[in-house]
Amino acid sequence: MNNKIKGYLVTIAYVILTIELVTCFVQNIQNPWQAMFLCMAIIGLFTVRQIALIGKEFSKLYFVYVLIETLLIFILGKYNDGTSFVVFYFVIIYDVIFELQGFYFLPFSIGFYLLTSYINYIKFNGRSIVSFYTLEFNNFILFSFVIIITYLLKYICSINGKLEDTSSKLSIKNIQLEDSFENIKKAYEKNEDYIVLNTRNSFAREIHDTVGHTLTTALVEMEASKVLMNENKIGAYDKLDSSINQVRKGLRQVRTSVRNFDKQDIDYYNEVIELINNTILHTEVAIRYDIDDFKGEDELVKRCIFRALQEGISNGIRHGEATAFLFKLKYKGNMLKFSLENNGKGISHFQKGFGLKAMEERVKEANGILNIMTDIGEGFNIYIDFNIGGEF
Repeated sequence: MNNKIKGYLVTIAYVILTIELVTCFVQNIQNPWQAMFLCMAIIGLFTVRQIALIGKEFSKLYFVYVLIETLLIFILGKYNDGTSFVVFYFVIIYDVIFELQGFYFLPFSIGFYLLTSYINYIKFNGRSIVSFYTLEFNNFILFSFVIIITYLLKYICSINGKLEDTSSKLSIKNIQLEDSFENIKKAYEKNEDYIVLNTRNSFAREIHDTVGHTLTTALVEMEASKVLMNENKIGAYDKLDSSINQVRKGLRQVRTSVRNFDKQDIDYYNEVIELINNTILHTEVAIRYDIDDFKGEDELVKRCIFRALQEGISNGIRHGEATAFLFKLKYKGNMLKFSLENNGKGISHFQKGFGLKAMEERVKEANGILNIMTDIGEGFNIYIDFNIGGEF
């Protein structure tokens, strides 16, 4: 029960006891001190009982206090000139109903009623029997009314306590839900930032690979046109026109990359063939290839194959001065093996630039393993193993 409500009920009980104290004084005005002493003793025991219950579990001493109070009220009833002493029994009934679980208050209530009837019977000895029965009937109604009202009050307090507990739990749950919502919101914002950053990086990789390859082939053709300018002006102009067309094609590819960035309807197998043929046409390097049809693979794998080939050829021409490439893409068991070898200068030590880092990220996203082998005079060779059947 709520401590605040219990405090109100105890206060009401003290008000009733005080009124009863004054009533006993008035009813025994000729000789009030004996009745007053008994009333004060009853109120004192009630106070001791309330103090004993504060902050402690229910004790067997409770019954001792109730028994002593019952005897004192019985004595008060015998010596009191009126019948108002029953109010003290009502206070005990209220206390028993609220302190004991179940219907243990019924034996106490019946006992108090019988004691009251016995006292009234002694007092009505020799008087009208009709008056006695009328008084007992009235007492029965009064006892029943007090018991019912007090029990209903306890039931209402119990329901109120459960509602308060439920409200408290709901408040805690609401706070937890608000915290969860805030965490989800923060996680979503972080994920959103990650998606934006990842999209920017992916877009940057696409533009780098496309523009890098186009500018490499265009630069090779412009260098060739410069060499031919004095010997073969027609051939030089043809090379220059071809490089201009390459730049235009690169611009178209950039626009296409922007428009189709999230689309997944690109035929990467034919794109690979076209990349090889265009490179041979515009740079005059030799490229031999042996590739299996990989159209059925995941979009990430197909894009990775195309971009790795594009970056590998561009780097081989631009940095390694390679004139010949050997490209293989073959299935072996549950693996799809990518290899691109060239006859470029090669290096003993190298640092990964943006292009190679982008290639490494794509390979990782496509569930592959990247290996690079190079040395001075040994070319720059790229090997990728794609695990088609599951995890490595």
